[in-house]
Amino acid sequence: MNDLVVDIGNSRIKWALAASGRVIGSSRAVAHDNLELLFAEWSRLSAPPQALRGVSGPASARTQAAIAQWTTTHWDLAPHWLETPATGGGVQVAYPTPTQLGTDRWLAMVGAKAAGKAPACIIDCGSAITLDVLDAHGQHQGGLILPGLAAQQAGLTGLAPGLPCVDWPKSTPFLANNTPDALASGYLHGTAMALQGLLQRCAANTPEALTAVLTGGDAILISRYLDRSVTLRPDLVLEGIAALQ
Repeated sequence: MNDLVVDIGNSRIKWALAASGRVIGSSRAVAHDNLELLFAEWSRLSAPPQALRGVSGPASARTQAAIAQWTTTHWDLAPHWLETPATGGGVQVAYPTPTQLGTDRWLAMVGAKAAGKAPACIIDCGSAITLDVLDAHGQHQGGLILPGLAAQQAGLTGLAPGLPCVDWPKSTPFLANNTPDALASGYLHGTAMALQGLLQRCAANTPEALTAVLTGGDAILISRYLDRSVTLRPDLVLEGIAALQ
């Protein structure tokens, strides 16, 4: 039988089936306001999972409760929501108070180590962009947090309501001749150049050759603007959950 692994993010819920410590096939994602679709997809699974392991933020209590009610009613299965330990999944967390580290960040490191990518600089490109350095032995060296693309745009338009909201193009010129493209360039090129600088700084601070691993909803988009190669693992958090047996 398979397990169900779930990542409740700020904007969507990702899930996949897992077996033998690995994610099976591709993940699926639905918006928080479309739980009916999520439950419809789960009801079509060929067999109920033997376990449901997941991660979510403190703002997702309502979604957690709805999922628990559905899985208990339909599968007689209570979800197990993970929390960050001091040591777990082959990773030693650097934070003196481990629970202050987002559980998704710990799981991304677990996923990277399980995939053989350590030592690594792991960047999760979501609502917030997080960066964590993991050495070859699974020791977390610490990390940092900066605003993601949507947060940058929301913050700027909140301060300057006259500015337009922009879509995220597959490519945009570095120097633009109109305001929407100039905003898109600032968000995309600016974020990419910031990450490149951070990756260089991380590499300079360790004798190990770090693998740059990108995950999260905006990872593919941001990677197009980087002037260096990176390893894309869109489902790294789910891979981390799956690796915990």
